Amino acid sequence: MTLSKECSMSKDGILMNLQKGLESEKRAWQLCDEMLKVVKDEGDRKKIERIKNDEEKHIKITEELIATVNAFYLNN
Repeated sequence: MTLSKECSMSKDGILMNLQKGLESEKRAWQLCDEMLKVVKDEGDRKKIERIKNDEEKHIKITEELIATVNAFYLNN
């Protein structure tokens, strides 16, 4: 598969979008962490913990996508 420099799916474009997504995932994780310090209701805390755990997964997935994109363009 060959991509032209004009393609919106350029390495830089993809990585820029993934990096923005990664920053958002990390911020969401941080917000959950901050909320857990002040929320007292156990039901709400469980929901926040579940969301925080999901954000950890999203961070790992996005980091893996970044590595995959870098490897793909390195080999092509």
